[in-house]
Amino acid sequence: MLKRALLLALTISALAPAAAAHATGVFQIAGPTVIYTAAPGDIDQIAAFETPTTIRFTRFGGASLGPGPGCNFVGADQDTIDCAKNGVTSVVLNLGDGDDVASINPSLKIPVIFNGADGRDGLFGGGGTDIFDGGPGDDNVISRDDRAEQVDCNDGHDTAISDDGDTRISCEEVQGDADGDGVRFPADCDDTNPGIHPGAADVPDNGVDEDCSGVDAIDLDRDGDGSPRPQDCDDTVAAVHPGAKEVIGNAVDENCDGRIEPYPPLTGSIQATWKPDGKGTTNVILVAKGFPASARIVVTCRGAKACPKQAVAHVSAATKNLNLHKVLGKRRFPKKARIEVSVTRDQRIGRVLQYNIGTPGLPKVAFLCKPPDAEAGPC
Repeated sequence: MLKRALLLALTISALAPAAAAHATGVFQIAGPTVIYTAAPGDIDQIAAFETPTTIRFTRFGGASLGPGPGCNFVGADQDTIDCAKNGVTSVVLNLGDGDDVASINPSLKIPVIFNGADGRDGLFGGGGTDIFDGGPGDDNVISRDDRAEQVDCNDGHDTAISDDGDTRISCEEVQGDADGDGVRFPADCDDTNPGIHPGAADVPDNGVDEDCSGVDAIDLDRDGDGSPRPQDCDDTVAAVHPGAKEVIGNAVDENCDGRIEPYPPLTGSIQATWKPDGKGTTNVILVAKGFPASARIVVTCRGAKACPKQAVAHVSAATKNLNLHKVLGKRRFPKKARIEVSVTRDQRIGRVLQYNIGTPGLPKVAFLCKPPDAEAGPC
């Protein structure tokens, strides 16, 4: 920051012809204030910044400097002066009659009062709430730091590069639009970039607030499906949006209606009749009725020697009845035997009926549902 301030100051000072040092301006501490008083006829070219314990002033041209009470030279070249900053709350610079430059580094947070005199002065504000009096002459006052400051350009044809909130007096030219986009700081939230100002197109999701609204714009249709959030319930997938075709059974709400469409259940029924005779239970009727084409019907038996040696599968024809009794025949099934009839089909919720033989012989029936690629469970 110091380097930048010095470069700015040197640029302004280049407008003035070099002058030999012929007098000594004096820095001193008076109460809570560091005061600089130029000698008559001085040309002052001064930079100031803050160290941990002092306020440091450096001469980069013009008149020589001298220390008064509370201030001391730094080094042997006598171009730098330190003034103790303990208790100091402001700085007053009473500049000389020549073309003066005073550049304050933003690290110096206390107010600086600039009192310009004759000549073309360049006054660069620091990090505090400063007061500028340009004095007679064609001055340049730079007070852009987002603080409400007082700028009195005074006589001459003066230029103020300042904040919109500054109080400006007698300033012929006011420059508050550094990037030339037609909007001055602070309304322009980045006055170094002409693409950033109120009214600019805000590019969504790039982390930059181009229109100075306080937030970056958000792309409400990131997947490009034509449906913005929040109507699009998943803006990362173009196939998901209001009006999309719903794919049943995939646990995705494609059409954003708030419902996930499950697989439809198989239509049809199993009709069974059983006859206990004291020695066991015999199946009398076992019929699959009304199941759609390509339904796979499997009959299994467990827990009894009377069970068929292997499961028997059938593929039904559309809406036709299928006699399953012949799988079991006239076998007697003892207590704890289980006969199971499973009916499944792709993209449908299948049915499983379990006939558990108990006492006095009539089976207890369990009705289960079997989604595709899942185990059977309660419906």
